[in-house]
Amino acid sequence: MAEAKQEEVAVAAAAPKGGIVGKLIGVVGMFAACLTAVVAGGYINAQLHAPAEYVLDAKDGRIRIYEPPPPPKPKAEKKKEVKEHQPALFYSMDPPLVVNFEEGSAVRFLQVGVDLMSRDAKAIESVQKLTPLIRNNLLMVISHRDYQSLMGSEGKETLRSEALKEVRKILKKEAPEAEVEDLLFTSFIVQ
Repeated sequence: MAEAKQEEVAVAAAAPKGGIVGKLIGVVGMFAACLTAVVAGGYINAQLHAPAEYVLDAKDGRIRIYEPPPPPKPKAEKKKEVKEHQPALFYSMDPPLVVNFEEGSAVRFLQVGVDLMSRDAKAIESVQKLTPLIRNNLLMVISHRDYQSLMGSEGKETLRSEALKEVRKILKKEAPEAEVEDLLFTSFIVQ
């Protein structure tokens, strides 16, 4: 038995254990595998979560995270947004507009009270300055209507929208910065 033990020890001694070179190759292989995992994980993390950008604050010299400013709103939206928050201003055209219609042998009269609405005080000032021109053109628009068509609500609404278009046309030509939002009939008397 002693011989069997000696043979086992001899066989074990003769078998290569890998030595220092084998251990070195194993360690380098493990290092390469770990390095590959760290680099790949960092790349994937950078793709999923972009790193913050830092800037130097000129006022106090501190480094801060850069926050891009919000995109600017188009001018039309800004103007509309500002106007929505301002109160409505009205301008009453006094005296009311009076137009006559001939219906067969009878003469009919229409008296219309008109108010103009805007949210801009400068527009109201422009309307005041242009009142004679606006009154003239509104009288022309109303007088070209048929008396019977003005009796229904649809005819009145059509007349109102045409009168508003006429006022806007005058303002666009004479005072382009002025904008009238609406035209209202405050009285509508037919006789």
